[in-house]
Amino acid sequence: MTDRLGKRNTFVLLAVPTLLLLLLTTRTWVTGRTDDPVLGQATVAVTGSQAAPAVVALGAVALAALVAVLTGGPRIRRISAVLLTLAAVGATVLTVLVLADPAAAVARKAAEQLGRTGGVGADASLTVWPWPAAVLGAVLSVAAGLTVVAVGRWDGLSSRFDRPVVAETGPSRGTRRSTWDDLSEGRDPTAPVDDE
Repeated sequence: MTDRLGKRNTFVLLAVPTLLLLLLTTRTWVTGRTDDPVLGQATVAVTGSQAAPAVVALGAVALAALVAVLTGGPRIRRISAVLLTLAAVGATVLTVLVLADPAAAVARKAAEQLGRTGGVGADASLTVWPWPAAVLGAVLSVAAGLTVVAVGRWDGLSSRFDRPVVAETGPSRGTRRSTWDDLSEGRDPTAPVDDE
């Protein structure tokens, strides 16, 4: 499986679930009712970014790590792939926590509306959106784990944009050289040139 996991496939396998997960955090994940003396009987809707705000942050970390995986050198690729995996697993765990206790998200949101700390007693029910978010988090975690294994076999970036290496032969007569060229090649432009 990791033999076919090149840079293009990795980009698709990691970018698509990450972007979809971030998109799903804008949807309502939990709805609930609270019976508070101040709020009265109120319906509270909680989006994914409100229920698990760290999922958005971890998604941004995953995207940044993906860019580093695709463009960095061998060490950077390995470190970024591990960071990407940790971000994906963290986002998945936080999503599952919302699935396990949706009432906590509603209680926090209701307390926030009241200007209180802690939570307010509330009944809650999940919408359909946290389930695909959890699945996308799991897919992202598996793909990131495979990437950790695959990045060791990847080539670096193309060298076609690198500056060509110039042999240390010194300037030839009649060739105009700038001080910048000398500095770029590691020569001191203030040193006297030996004419032979």
